[in-house]
Amino acid sequence: MAAAVAAFVPHTANADLCEAHAPERMLVVEAVDGGRVVHREPVRPGDRLTLSWVHSSENVPVHGRFAIEADGSLRVEETAYGGFGPGLPAPQPGDAWEYRDGMIVTAGGASLPELRLRVSPIARQRLTLPSGREVDLPGLVPGGAAIRIGVR
Repeated sequence: MAAAVAAFVPHTANADLCEAHAPERMLVVEAVDGGRVVHREPVRPGDRLTLSWVHSSENVPVHGRFAIEADGSLRVEETAYGGFGPGLPAPQPGDAWEYRDGMIVTAGGASLPELRLRVSPIARQRLTLPSGREVDLPGLVPGGAAIRIGVR
């Protein structure tokens, strides 16, 4: 009769195996009214995404770059914009900022549970995902619709 052989795997190795097989987190874009998911993509902590748009009154580009935290929150890494004007941040003395590639770039730091915005074809919002894929937000929902972007 063959002897049964049991493998011993230390607890830390079990934890690593469990983490490697944990369900993926998803970056989800959904319409606020009705909660309809209009886009989703797998993500991991440390992945980055960029929300880009054209400022409605100043008509300058704006980019917000976010890092996905382990708890699923979105940490603002930086905000870049092409000029000063109403509704755009104005760096104050002592603020961390730089001028890079024709854009004013300010440091981030805040962690947000999700992003909420109204989509407008005038603002031409685009979401650049960790995969490199660009999602045209006005192509997902009607103009004026509110969306939420978060990790689930």
